[in-house]
Formats: sequence, structure tokens, C-alpha cells
Amino acid sequence: MDFLLLDERANLKLSIIRKLEQQFSFSERKDVLCEELNISQYLLEHSILEINEDLKRFELIERIELIEQSNEIVLFQDAQVSSSVVEEKYLKFSLEFTLLRTIFFNQFTSIKKYGEKQGMSRTVVYKIIDRIRKELAQYDIKLSKKCQLVGNEMKIRQYFNMLLYRIYKDSDELYNQSDILSVNELLATIKPYCEEINTFYLFKHYLFVFLERVRRTPNYFLPNDFQTADFAKENGIYQAIAQWSNQTLNGTNREIEAEVKGILSQLSVYRIEFCNLENKGVQTYQMQLKQKFLRYPQLKLAGAEFCNDVNWVIYQHLFISPLIDITLRVMDLEFFHERYPIIFDICHTFICQLKEEEFRYSKKSLFLNLLLVLSQQYDKESETNTINIHVSFTQGEKYNQFIQAQIQIFDSFSINFQPVVRPDTDLIISDYHLKTTFSARTLIWLAPPRASDWRNFGNEIVQVNRNLQLNKKRI
Repeated sequence: MDFLLLDERANLKLSIIRKLEQQFSFSERKDVLCEELNISQYLLEHSILEINEDLKRFELIERIELIEQSNEIVLFQDAQVSSSVVEEKYLKFSLEFTLLRTIFFNQFTSIKKYGEKQGMSRTVVYKIIDRIRKELAQYDIKLSKKCQLVGNEMKIRQYFNMLLYRIYKDSDELYNQSDILSVNELLATIKPYCEEINTFYLFKHYLFVFLERVRRTPNYFLPNDFQTADFAKENGIYQAIAQWSNQTLNGTNREIEAEVKGILSQLSVYRIEFCNLENKGVQTYQMQLKQKFLRYPQLKLAGAEFCNDVNWVIYQHLFISPLIDITLRVMDLEFFHERYPIIFDICHTFICQLKEEEFRYSKKSLFLNLLLVLSQQYDKESETNTINIHVSFTQGEKYNQFIQAQIQIFDSFSINFQPVVRPDTDLIISDYHLKTTFSARTLIWLAPPRASDWRNFGNEIVQVNRNLQLNKKRI
């Protein structure tokens, strides 16, 4: 899905920051940036000026700044900020989100009055509304002529739940004080049953969105085929939520009961007992993934825990957070590709084979969460593949020990240093070619090693790790 609440200019500026952020030196030549971003040098330099002005406006300029040095752009960034924080600011203060937030809280009266309040012409307001309409249309949500939200109630709630969580995270600054007090009251009531409830931030945003929506009397959630587990009404947590709902809502008994079940359903993001994992759709997808894992018996990931964890992830993305890709930022999954290559390939194949309409708005998050769950299972159930390395430099043993200490920063892998080359040696690192009859891979480094030497080492480690996971010839 295209995310249309950030315009092209904001996306370009974020792309520049991310490109620099990914560089080891936090710098890049102008011509390289222009080529990679397909922009002119004039647009690049103008964008740098705009970025720094934006950072001043966001009150981040003391922590992050872009500087031109000769033919390079350098990013100065401290440990308290990243491109993700800057993206959050761009989104929070975008014209599109500002207007959409006004619409959601039912504060929009007319294009004329909104334009006058914001100092915009009607033409500009119309353009912003057009972008918002295109953004919402991707989720089958419409804006009426009076800019009222129209569509499936749960989709409307899900959209704003995910969007507001993406921007505000653990903050409730957006909401009115009476709703904050009401939600905190519910959380305090549930706390004896869910001690960590105060950290359920996605759930808290759902409660705020739900309270805002039920103020509009037609906007109660009345699902036809409710998917949560059949939770007994005599259970304490059910009774706590039901009592709070009866005190808070003005709906009919049927409407309030539906909302209680809806609240319980939202807890399934965090609590597996609120899920109906026996659902046929969930079982079907789980079997599709399991069949792919059965081709690699050495992974040892097909037992009961595999089924439970995978079912939980699938259930959430299918029924509870079907629009969760809205919350995702730009992510680099290369770590998973390197550390868990087989799991990565299996999950990627599974996602790619889904039809377009399957997990339409949650494929990216489903992919990430399957990687998280299955990599943790792999670490727990599989013995670590130890990579045997022999280090031998002409500078002598002290230098060899120094290099070994530097190599140990690759703590994602289990590395064993061997004093001599043996039949089970996986990799030799040296500044000369050792004479050996064994078939270990060899890397020739300068002393001290260059950045390219470390890059080559990383590539070799990834390949050795992949071979060990595939072949399981030695633990």
C-alpha cells in the first residue's frame, strides 16, 4: 500500500537521511546520492537546506544535522535520535495528518473555515483532502461530502488504531482528559489479570479510538462472525471489562456485549488465551508454512510449540490487526537473512506465494513476526552451529589474539578459534596463504585489516553459517 500522508518532498528528505545513516562514515558523495536517489545536485542541495530547517522546527537540530563538506554530505547524529524519530515528526506535523486528525475527532466544519484557521486557500485544502481520500480508499474507507468517515466500522477503528500507534507510541497526548481517565480506570481494573497491561500500547490506542467512535451513536462494533476465543462470562477479566463498559457506554445490551468481546479480542495481540487458534483459516495457513519446514528436518521446527506460536501470529494478522503494516517503518531484515538463512527463505517463499488479497494489509508485519517467532524457536531448539576459525598472521601471537578479540564482536554467531588448521576448520584468516592439505576457506587480510577485509569476513561467515544449517555435518 502507498502511504499518502507523507508527500514526495518529505519522503525524499527521509530517504537522504536514511542513505547517510546507513553509511559507516555517516557521509556520502553528492554524485553518488544523486545517482541513487535519481535527483539533480540542485535538488539534493536544496533538500539539505530544507531538512535542517525542518530539524530546527522539530527541535532536533542539536541532535541531528546535515552538513555539506566539499563534494560530500555528512550526517551528524547523536545516540538519542535516528531517521525513525525524524519520520515520526514529519508525519505528526504533515498537512495530511493534521487534517485527518481533525476529521477523526469530528472537529472539521467546512473547507472554508478550516482553510481560514490554518491560513490555507480552499484549493490547498481540497488537494489535501484528495490525498486523504486516496489514502483511506486503499482500506475501503470513504469521506462523505461533509468529510465524515464512512465504511466498515472495524476497518475505520483498525486504521486509526494503527496510525495513531505509529505516531504516538506510548503517549496519550492526543486524547482528551476524560478518555485518559476512563482508559486508565479500565487498565487498573484489568491489571490483576494482566500485570503488564500498562505496556500494551497498541491496545490502549484501540481503547481511545473505540471511545471516540462510540460517541457517534451509529458506530458501535457489531460483528457478524466474531473470531475471538469463546471466553466464559463468569471469568474475572470478562466481568471487569463488562462492568466498565456498562458504566461507560450508552448502547443497548447487544451493542455493549459486542464491544466487550471486541475489547477482549484486541487483547489477543498480547495474550494467546484470547485467540481461537482452532480456526480453519489459521490452520490452513499454518499447514502451508509447516510443509515448507518439513523439507528441512534438520531445523527441528515442526512440533507443538511451532504450531502454537505460528497460529498465534497468523490469527493476529488475519483477524485482530489486519492493517498492521501501517505501523511499520522502513526496515532492513538483512540480519535475519544472514543469521537464519533457511528460515528467512522459507518465510519469504510463504509470503510471496500468498494471493494479493490474503493478508492484504499485513504481509510485511506477518513476515517480520514469523521471522521473530521462528528464529527464537530455532535458537532454543537447535544446537548452535559453531564456526571454527584459525587465525595466523606474520606479526605473531599477540597480533593473532588482537584479531581474535576483534572478531568476537560478531556475537550473533558461535565462533571457536582453533590453534591449528584441522579437518573441521571452516575458515582461515591470515596475511599469507598457509600450506595445508585441508579444504578450509581462506581470507587474506592486510594488517591492520581494512573495512573491505571486514566486509569480506562478514560475507564468509554468513556463507559458512548457511552451509552448516543446510548440511548439519558438524555441531
